[in-house]
Amino acid sequence: MEKIRDILIIGGGASGLACAVSASYTVGNLDIVIADRMPKVGKKLLVTGNGRCNLSNVNVSEKFYHGTVDVSPLISELPDIRPFMGTMGLFTYADTAGRIYPLPNTAASVSDALRFAVRARGVSVLTDCDCSHIKKTGGHFSAVTSLGEIKARAVVLACGGMAAQVHGSNGSGFKLAESMGLELNRPYPALCPLTAEGTKGLEGLRAACKAELVCNGKTSASERGEVQFTKSGLSGICIFNLSACLNKDGCSIRLDLAPDYLMGELKAMLSSAVRLRSGCEVQDCFTGIFARQLVLYLLKRTGIAPTKYVSKLSKKEIAVFAETAKGLFFKITGKSDFASAQVTAGGIKGKEIDTDFMAKKVKGLFLCGEILDIWGCCGGYNLHFAFASGIKAGKSAANFLR
Repeated sequence: MEKIRDILIIGGGASGLACAVSASYTVGNLDIVIADRMPKVGKKLLVTGNGRCNLSNVNVSEKFYHGTVDVSPLISELPDIRPFMGTMGLFTYADTAGRIYPLPNTAASVSDALRFAVRARGVSVLTDCDCSHIKKTGGHFSAVTSLGEIKARAVVLACGGMAAQVHGSNGSGFKLAESMGLELNRPYPALCPLTAEGTKGLEGLRAACKAELVCNGKTSASERGEVQFTKSGLSGICIFNLSACLNKDGCSIRLDLAPDYLMGELKAMLSSAVRLRSGCEVQDCFTGIFARQLVLYLLKRTGIAPTKYVSKLSKKEIAVFAETAKGLFFKITGKSDFASAQVTAGGIKGKEIDTDFMAKKVKGLFLCGEILDIWGCCGGYNLHFAFASGIKAGKSAANFLR
C-alpha cells in the first residue's frame, strides 16, 4: 500500500515553515512533508525588509489589515510571535517605530531558524516539487507533483500569492484552491510603486511628506513618511500603503512637503528667507528649507525663474510657492506589476475558512499566508500574519488529525 503522510504542506515560505514547526510542536511524531516549487525553502524571506526581515510589529492590530479575512481572532490568540521565534533560538529587538527585527539584523537568520527547526522536528522537505493538482478521495488527499503523487490525511495550502514571483509564489496556489471549490477575489499588486506624471527633475530625491490619495476630488487615504521620486513615478513606504487603496482610474497623489508646518507658518519661513538672503537669486534663497533639487522643481511648477533676484520676488509669488509645496499633485497613471509588489491583495475569500483556518467546504484542507484575501500595511504586519496564520493552521491541522 502506498504511504499516506499525515500532513502535506504545499509551499515552503514563511507561513509553510511556521506551519510545519507548529504542527510538530502540537502533536509529536507526525509524518509531515513540505513540498516547495523552488530549489530552496524560505527564499522569499531572504529579501524581506531590505535583507533585514521586519518580521512583526509590537503594535499589531486589525486596523493595519485589509481584506475579507477577519484577523481579530488570530491577533487575539497570537498578538506576539516572538515567543514562537524564541523556541527556535531566534532572538529579536524592536526599533523606535515598533518594527521587530532579528537580533543579527539579517533575514538569513530567520530563514535559518525555521529551516533548522523543521529539520530538528523530522519534517521532510521536497524542493523543486511543483504541485499541479490536488483532490480528496475518501479519507485522504492526493496531490500530483513534479516528483510524483503524494498522499496525505491533511493538506495545508501555504503557496503564497503572486508578488515577487522570482522568489517563489506564482499564483498556482489559487488554482489549487479553486479546484477544491473555494472562491477567489481577484488578486492584484499591493505595496508597490506608482507610476505618475510629472516627476522628471526629481529622480533619486527622497522627501518627508504627508501623502494623500485623491480620487474625484476627495481624499481616499493618507499616509505620513518618506516619498522616493523615480523616473517613472513615486515610491516609498507611504506610497506602498496608498497603492493598495487604489482601485480606480483618474486619481492623484497630493504631497505636503512641509507637513510639520501650517500654511501661514511656511509662508512666514519663506518670507524670512527672502529677507535674510536678499542678495541671492531665488534658486539659492530657499535651500535652508527645502533641498535644492526640490526648490528648482517647485520654481518650475510655479513658473518663477530660478535666476530671478529675491528682491524682485512678490508676496503673491511667495504665497504660490508655499501653496505648491503644501499641495503638490501628481497624476497617477498606474501601478507597478507583481514583480515590484511586496504582497498580493485579493486571494481566497475569508468566508471560505473557519477560525482554525480550515476550509469550510473541505474538511482537512487548511490555508495560511498570502494565498488568503488579506494584506497588511508596511511595518512587519504582513509577515506577522504569515507566521501567525501558519502557526495557527499547523496547530489546527495537527489537532484535526488527533
